[in-house]
Amino acid sequence: MRIFVAAAAVALALAGPGGAQAQPKRELIWGAPTVASSYYWDVLTAIELGYMDAENIAIKIVNNDTPVQSIQFLATGAIHMSSINTEVGLSAMQKGADFKFIGSEDDKIAFVLMTRPEIRTYADLRGKTLGVTALQESTATMTRLLLEKNGVKRAEYEAVALGGSPNRYAALVRGAVSATMLSPPFDYKAQADGMNRFGNAFEAFTGVGVAFAVQNAWAKANADTLVGFLRAAARAEKFLYDPQSKSRAVDILVKYTKSPAGDIAKSYDSFYRTDKIMSPDLELTDTLLQPWLDLSGSAEKPARYIDLGYWQRALGR
Repeated sequence: MRIFVAAAAVALALAGPGGAQAQPKRELIWGAPTVASSYYWDVLTAIELGYMDAENIAIKIVNNDTPVQSIQFLATGAIHMSSINTEVGLSAMQKGADFKFIGSEDDKIAFVLMTRPEIRTYADLRGKTLGVTALQESTATMTRLLLEKNGVKRAEYEAVALGGSPNRYAALVRGAVSATMLSPPFDYKAQADGMNRFGNAFEAFTGVGVAFAVQNAWAKANADTLVGFLRAAARAEKFLYDPQSKSRAVDILVKYTKSPAGDIAKSYDSFYRTDKIMSPDLELTDTLLQPWLDLSGSAEKPARYIDLGYWQRALGR
């Protein structure tokens, strides 16, 4: 009996303070265009609050300048998962990429059209140069739809490709362009610099903004890791939608964006109160994806592009 007790004591000592040998963490490389923006509040919060640790996941963050770069990284295996602009992800799948959307991160497109101080009406944008990420990408598409809704046709303005929000913000405040779509919190930063706030992309289009995309082969081989990631992100969304979490939520995004707390607080009110940009539970419904298929003229159904199996496991649905 004494020998057994002694052996057990040695085993516990070797196992460490947890009483059992810790399992090595599963690595997940997550990439997103301009990580320092409000779109990814859920993932950043899940990291900061230890929700990813609780799922035994070690997240490596890869920042991409543009959605196109992010989807290229996903295609080459440089990242395992992308929080991707839906239009770019869908276009890649329509061209044959073996990707799937496995959840919604932002149920609405949160781009905000910001203009130079001298621009007072949409009509003032006729004949002007506007900045976009790329000429065939969501900022260009949303700019076109919002301006068309307000009486300005595509042929009535020029567009120049500038890359991500930091580049577009700089071009706007320096006067290189008359207007551009900006991702929060860059919109508030531009507003503080005297720029005018015109309209939100979701006023002209109702499709999903940012979705989680994965390579099919990697997802199938790493299903448990993927399920854990989604469970942690969904847990973060629940935390963030609680009004009592605002102060902590602001602190988290200030850490990643280096933006003023006041700007982040305004962004929080938009994302989690008034406009409810973020998905409450990450579910990517057919209704959210269908507008993108309609916009591209596709007769296909959303089911071809969505795999909710991982999400269902994560949330016990």
